[in-house]
Amino acid sequence: GLVVATHGRHCVVELDDGKRLICHPRGKKSQSVVGDRVKWQAAADEGTIENVLDRKNLFYRRDEVRTKSFAANLDQVLILLAAEPEFSETQLSRALIAAEAEHIKPLIVLNKSDLGEAFAQAWHRLAAYRHMGYTVLSLELKTSNNADNHSLQRLQSEMSGKTTLVLGPSGAGKSTLVNALVPNARALTGEISQALNSGKHTTTSTSLYWVGHRPSNLTDLGTAIIDSPGFQE
Repeated sequence: GLVVATHGRHCVVELDDGKRLICHPRGKKSQSVVGDRVKWQAAADEGTIENVLDRKNLFYRRDEVRTKSFAANLDQVLILLAAEPEFSETQLSRALIAAEAEHIKPLIVLNKSDLGEAFAQAWHRLAAYRHMGYTVLSLELKTSNNADNHSLQRLQSEMSGKTTLVLGPSGAGKSTLVNALVPNARALTGEISQALNSGKHTTTSTSLYWVGHRPSNLTDLGTAIIDSPGFQE
């Protein structure tokens, strides 16, 4: 199965047929993260994680106190910034270092291209990253119709057939982007949160969504985004 959501020690595992199952770790500590392929065993109407299959990479953050793992088996990390509020270059650098350390392609996206002078200044700040060879895209997210949004279409082409972790500080437009790519994302998050928390509406820590059609089985190449909060430091 594929881990598609986590909250605390519990996770949601998606099976080849699309069915989703709440699973718990065998021991006290959960070792699985979103994006992991796992072997599980049925236990009543839930499951137990028996082991985590080998990962090709793991995106994580570490400080003096603890390590926070975001997701595994990624093709790229989308770092979403905005012209306003002003983004932190320290935060951007940390995200790039974490991606490079695990050989994951970073994709820098600057949102709010409609903000004129503020966007021009922010775009200028990213010149050094473009010179280093990073892909830097502009984006203008519309809250209504995105059918003719060329900046969103360009971004979608960069994400096609890949599993992408979306990171971004508050106010960058991460929720708007996820909802534009996956119109029913909020409903899916609500369903998962209810299942994991016995009816409590607590947002899951990290969730994977299929963009467009779900692959017929989990070994096929699909387009997936992983939404993870907590990128504030």
